[in-house]
Amino acid sequence: MRKKNTIFSKLFISYSFIIVTSLLLFIGVFFYLFHLNLYKKYEDTFQHHYEQLAPQLQSHEKFALIKDETAESLSYAFNQPDYHIYIVDEERRQIYGPDPEGTSNQVEVSEEMIQQVLAGETVSEGGFYNGELRYIVASTINSNVQGIQTPIMVMIFHDLTHEYQQVIFMIILTFVISIVFAGIILWFISKKITAPLREMNSISAHYAKGDFSKSVQYESDDEIGQLAKSFTYMAKELNHLETRRKLYISNVSHELRSPLTSIKGFLIALLDGTIPDHRRAYYYGLMKDETERMIKLVNNTLDMTQLEEGNSNILLTDYNLTEQINRIIHKLEPHFTKKDLDIRFHSDYEYYVNADEGRMEQVIVNLLQNAVQFSEHNAPIDIRLSKEGQAVKISVQDYGEGIEESKLDLIWRRFYKVDEARTNKSGAGLGLAIVKSILDLHETDIKVCSKLGEGTTFSFVLPLSK
Repeated sequence: MRKKNTIFSKLFISYSFIIVTSLLLFIGVFFYLFHLNLYKKYEDTFQHHYEQLAPQLQSHEKFALIKDETAESLSYAFNQPDYHIYIVDEERRQIYGPDPEGTSNQVEVSEEMIQQVLAGETVSEGGFYNGELRYIVASTINSNVQGIQTPIMVMIFHDLTHEYQQVIFMIILTFVISIVFAGIILWFISKKITAPLREMNSISAHYAKGDFSKSVQYESDDEIGQLAKSFTYMAKELNHLETRRKLYISNVSHELRSPLTSIKGFLIALLDGTIPDHRRAYYYGLMKDETERMIKLVNNTLDMTQLEEGNSNILLTDYNLTEQINRIIHKLEPHFTKKDLDIRFHSDYEYYVNADEGRMEQVIVNLLQNAVQFSEHNAPIDIRLSKEGQAVKISVQDYGEGIEESKLDLIWRRFYKVDEARTNKSGAGLGLAIVKSILDLHETDIKVCSKLGEGTTFSFVLPLSK
C-alpha cells in the first residue's frame, strides 16, 4: 500500500497548489481587466456615435427633414449586430431607433438611469435584462429633436453573453492545458528531486543491518547533492568505526585472554606444587603484573566510555604541576628501569596551573607510558616545562622510531592502535584517545611532531594559576 504522507506527495501537492493558485489569480486579474477593457471599448464606441449623431440630427432639423426620412438615414447606424442605438424622450419613449415602427414604445431603460442622465451625466450600467446580459450607455443630446427639448441617446450592447462565453472558454481551455502540462512536469521534477531521498531511505535500512557497502549515486552541487555526499561520508565513517570496533573487541579479548591464561597457568602450577617454594614469590609477581595489566585495560575502557558519553566533568583547581610530574616519574620508575631509560625532567622553576589534577595525571601518565613503550633500551625521554605568556607548555619527547606524517591525524582516533603507526607492539589504542578527550575538556589542543627514525614529541599548554 502506497504511503500518502511522503515527501514526493507533499512536494507534488505543494507545487500543484502554488501553480493552481497562481493560475486562478491570473485568471481573476485577467477576467477583471477584460471586463474593464470591454466596458471601456463600449463607452468609446458610444462616444464615437454620439459625436457623429448630434451633428446629423441638427442638420436634419435645419433642413426640416420629415421623421421618416431621418429614421431612414439613421437606420444603418442604429441597428448593428452587437448593439442598438435609440433616441428617447424623458418618458423613455422611442423617437428614433432600429425599429422605425416602434415609435412611442418604451425602451428598456431604468427610470433611475434616465433621471441621472437628465441631471447632466453620462451614465452606464450593466446587468441582466430578461435573462440577457447587456450593457447600456446613455447621455442627453444637445439638439432639439421632433420638438423634444432634451432628447436622450441610449446605446444598448446586447452581445455580452457571447463575449464572456468566448473568453471563459479560452480561459478554461488554457487553464486545463496549463494544469495538465504543469502536472506532468511537476510529477517528473518531484520524482527526480525525491529519488535520492528514497534511495537514501532504502540504503539506511542496509546501514542499520551493518551493511555499509552501498552508497548514494547522486552527482549534484545542490543541497540534496551535499546531503548525499554527507550520507556517503557517514557510511564510510560508520564502516570505519565498525571495523575499528571489531578490531578493538578482538584486541581487548586478546589482551584479557593472555593475562588470564597466564594467571590460570600459574595458579594450576602453584596448586599442583610444580613451582618450588623459593620461586613462588617470582610467579606471584608475574600474576600481579598481569592483573594490573587487565585493570589498566578495564579502567581505560571505562574512562573512554565516560568521556565519549559526556558523563565526565572536570574540577579545575590550582596546584603544583612541577611537583605532580616529579611524583609521576617516581611512580613509573619500575617501567623506566625495565628498559634502562633515562628520564630527563627540564623545568626552570615550579609552575602552578589551573586544571583538573586527577585528569592531568592521566594525561601525563599516558604520554609517558606511550613514550616508554616506543623507546629503545637505554634511550632518553625528555619532559619539559616552559612558560608561554600566561600559560605553561608541557612537552614529552621520546627518541624512538617516530610516526609517518600521513598517519599523525589517525593516532587520536578511538580504537586506533598506536603500534599500527609506529611498531608491532600490542595495545588497545585508547591511551592517546583518552589524552585528546581530556585536553578537549580543558579547551586546549595537543600537538604532535614526529620524524621517522628520530622520535616523537607531544606538547600542550595549561593556564597558569592567577
